[in-house]
Amino acid sequence: MATKRLDLPVEGMSCASCVATVEHGLKASPGVDAVAVNLAAGRASITYHPESTTTARFVDVVRSLGYDVPVQKVQIPVRGMSCASCVEKVEGALRAVNGVLDASVNLASERATVTALVTTPVAELRRAIRDAGYEPLEVAGAQVEDYERHARQRELGTLRRKLIVGALLTIPVLWGSLQHMGVQIWTPEFLMNWYVQLALATPVQFWAGWQFYRGAWAMARHRT
Repeated sequence: MATKRLDLPVEGMSCASCVATVEHGLKASPGVDAVAVNLAAGRASITYHPESTTTARFVDVVRSLGYDVPVQKVQIPVRGMSCASCVEKVEGALRAVNGVLDASVNLASERATVTALVTTPVAELRRAIRDAGYEPLEVAGAQVEDYERHARQRELGTLRRKLIVGALLTIPVLWGSLQHMGVQIWTPEFLMNWYVQLALATPVQFWAGWQFYRGAWAMARHRT
């Protein structure tokens, strides 16, 4: 059977353990020949048999592991359809495009609604419709921005905020703990209060550090 290759964007990975978890989960999927996950690029490269599995299945697997796969929903006006057979033909052509999770066509409104990976170019969807013998019109509001670059910028911005807030809250916790550890240094009395330290440490643990708990829970559920 012929194989296909899919580049699946994955969000939420932060370490080599995350990479191993995603690789293991995807390799266990039926019809998969090989998986290679790139942490820096936030992408999983999958070689698989399309007769045995689907892109939607890969998305479900990654999400069940505690990570996310960003998708987009695109509406494309289509001219030239006249019957239910035309609808089936267009839907089949769109679903065959690499990265498409689902496609539905409304004959009355002459519009195709496609759910696909954010890395799937709209131009490929339009080409599939055209190759099927119909005319795709311009997609209103189609995004031409580099999604992955902006997604990575947003992720780095979030991590930067967590680092700054975590550091600002951790410094007074450390300062207040020094005398408890036997270090003789002047410390404000309120910083040595356990309740104050708990209040400062809680957001560090469960906001700044939540991604590590989430990843650990996902790995524990899958015994990895």
